[in-house]
Amino acid sequence: MKLNLNHLILFILFFTFSSTLSAQENALEKAASNAEKRISQIRVNNEIDADSTFKLLSNWHDYPDIKGGKDYLFYYTDSLFGKVPFRVFVPVSYNNIRKSTCILLLHGAVGQSSFADADSIQKFDDDIIFAILKKQDNVIVRPIGDPKKFFNWVLNKKAFRDRDVPNFTYQTLANILISVKKQVNINDSKIFALGHSDGSDGAIGLGLYTPNQFAGFMAYNSMFDNIFARDFYIRNIINNPLYVVHSDLDDLRPIQQTRIIMDWLKDRHNHLIYKEYIGYQHYDKHLNTDLPYTPVFINSVSRNLFKNTIYWECYSDKIYNSYAWIKLTGIDTGLNRAAWHQSLTFPNYDKIKKEIDTRYRQYQGLNKSAAVKGTFFNNIFNLETSGVKETEIMISPLMVNLEQPVVVNINGKQVFRGKIQADKNFMLRNFKASFDRDAIWVNSVKLKVE
Repeated sequence: MKLNLNHLILFILFFTFSSTLSAQENALEKAASNAEKRISQIRVNNEIDADSTFKLLSNWHDYPDIKGGKDYLFYYTDSLFGKVPFRVFVPVSYNNIRKSTCILLLHGAVGQSSFADADSIQKFDDDIIFAILKKQDNVIVRPIGDPKKFFNWVLNKKAFRDRDVPNFTYQTLANILISVKKQVNINDSKIFALGHSDGSDGAIGLGLYTPNQFAGFMAYNSMFDNIFARDFYIRNIINNPLYVVHSDLDDLRPIQQTRIIMDWLKDRHNHLIYKEYIGYQHYDKHLNTDLPYTPVFINSVSRNLFKNTIYWECYSDKIYNSYAWIKLTGIDTGLNRAAWHQSLTFPNYDKIKKEIDTRYRQYQGLNKSAAVKGTFFNNIFNLETSGVKETEIMISPLMVNLEQPVVVNINGKQVFRGKIQADKNFMLRNFKASFDRDAIWVNSVKLKVE
């Protein structure tokens, strides 16, 4: 039999890659298991008090040594979507004792993707965005969409039949990041979501549903919507830094619609960068031109979950019901809305007729929501609520002085005053769920809204 040398080389390369990948996956899975064991050890050790627990978790540094300059394939096992594949690119400069900036890169054309694409390096790596970003010394996490399995960050197909069904894709994306943070030394305050087209809609969606892990969002040619979603509350995007780029010849996502939203945001968003590229289409060379500037944005912002002014809007108290230090744990959308909390819609641009469609408005027909506006200063929290029955305030010593009483006023009425003690088990439980070293919540205040 004549040996085909090319096939032999390919087999050797594949076998070597597969063996290395398998060994690396096992090492990282072991690291995640070891992390949970370490948390359990801290829990049962009575000599480690709450203050020591806070310091230990804030300075967590148990990470395996990972070879840089490689793109690893992993799987996150999800109760709804099964084994969700994602790739993690580790730059050459990675050092397991130094925190690294991380980018969650969401691909476009989700309707044409499937979990099987993760196995094809050539098919998955033909993305110009990834080619540019991987030169910037960041850890890059790349999940793969699969609309047949409903893992889709641009369309909530199930909500077409049942408007109360949320898009669970975003929760799984958040969980994927948490799994990576157990294994790779990620800077919790320097995680960004970025995408083009469908990917940009996913990045914006993360800002509206699960923003807690992110320092900012970068959206190229976004339509600022989630098809069939009934809980896409655009006001939530004001909480985080936002970098938006669009091209004026985009026939798929017309710039006229983006301009309407940007005009509304510019007077309400404290950290909004918006740029237009003239003479470029949907997928064009404006990406080559602008993507090299993203490090400037990334370096200029860090996450701040302890900001003293926040806003959050949602329709469920079971999912996507929290931001930073506030959780809406009881909702009744049948209550009268506050004057400041009214439905927000925008004129809709018809890309076929190339004019404003007077029959329909963007964000028309969303589910009725609940909302909260909150501030804190000098141990005093002030909340204004609409459609909220119960709420929970997360407490950090970076926000308040635990030696002094904490005061909470809701809708102009004082509902709580008292000292709050750090709770070791509370800290460990929340850390295990988020693996966030920069946001260690030591306790919380649960309150009913009257």
